[in-house]
Amino acid sequence: MTPAPIFHILMTAIILIFITGCMPAESSQSSAMESDTDRQSAYADHPNALYPVRVKEKWGYINRTGALVLQPAWADADDYYEGMAKVAVEEQSAWKYGFIDAMGNWAIAPGFEKAGHFSEGMASVRKNEKWGYIDSEGREAITCQYEDAGHFFNGVAAVKQNGWTGIIDRSGQWILEPTYTVLVGHPRFKEGLAPVFRVDEKTGFVDTTGHWVIPPTFHSAGNFVDGKAWAMVRREDERAEHGFTIRGGYIGMDGQFIIEPQYDFGWDFSDGYAIVWTRSEDKKSKRWQVITPTGDVVLGDLPYRSVGSFHKGLCPVQGEDMKWGFMDISGKIVIPMVYAGVSHFHHGLARMETGSAFASKIVYINVRGEVVWAEK
Repeated sequence: MTPAPIFHILMTAIILIFITGCMPAESSQSSAMESDTDRQSAYADHPNALYPVRVKEKWGYINRTGALVLQPAWADADDYYEGMAKVAVEEQSAWKYGFIDAMGNWAIAPGFEKAGHFSEGMASVRKNEKWGYIDSEGREAITCQYEDAGHFFNGVAAVKQNGWTGIIDRSGQWILEPTYTVLVGHPRFKEGLAPVFRVDEKTGFVDTTGHWVIPPTFHSAGNFVDGKAWAMVRREDERAEHGFTIRGGYIGMDGQFIIEPQYDFGWDFSDGYAIVWTRSEDKKSKRWQVITPTGDVVLGDLPYRSVGSFHKGLCPVQGEDMKWGFMDISGKIVIPMVYAGVSHFHHGLARMETGSAFASKIVYINVRGEVVWAEK
């Protein structure tokens, strides 16, 4: 699922919305509608934000008030990054991807089998089943030669070649030779270090020269945030079911555990908190907790099927009925768990889904859970 989209203007385009059949409507859960006054106020905060919406199987874009400002014309559409959005057109029963500007005009013509979004002036694209990179002018800056390619972050990107993952710079030169097993979307240099997996499945952290700053002794690891990273270790234990345990905690930049490995899994720190879980004794459910950077429990034994990460004070949670909503740091459900799909808030709106995984509709909501736009 793409990051939460962006939303805009309603009062000035109410007639247009009505004519196109995109008049914001109550969601199937009868959520309250955002008021016109709040729409205009929010639009002032995000006047240039655009959010992809689906109308009768075609994609267009609304602004922060919910007004349809780019008419549905594409087979697929993504959020805007660095002033351009990836969209697709159908040609001879196949999708071709290109990039449009804020006016809906082609900035880069559709000629790619697949594409990522722009990051640091580069976007990954696939031609003839090989991945490479284009610049903001559409020029092939790094030849399409890889089996997979991630986004550029802090000047480097992970790519896969001959089944192995390595890291390249903006010129296409190897920073780390392709000898790792990690997915291309995972290794990112945060706070100068990136987690990578060796052939023996051991994980450690390297710097941008490829030097092992933290030796590969972990079972798996996350990214550093404020000097802490999730890491898992295997320890022999005759009392355990398989003769060993694998538990995780959080390490500092010296590779030593700050929060001891006691959890079955955990997410990277975000908004100053980390979400961790351990299995129940009967192994039928997960016991979720919210902890601080010192390991203190803020919220414990959360009664949810799944819990995301905090972002701007809100955390997505999923009930046993598979429906999603949001809680705040006090544990209060501030947006009811009524949605089949969820994403974080972006430019003031979150793109949600109603219905089911097999028949879903898009809904955009604000941080109060009020509906700004709903697919009919």
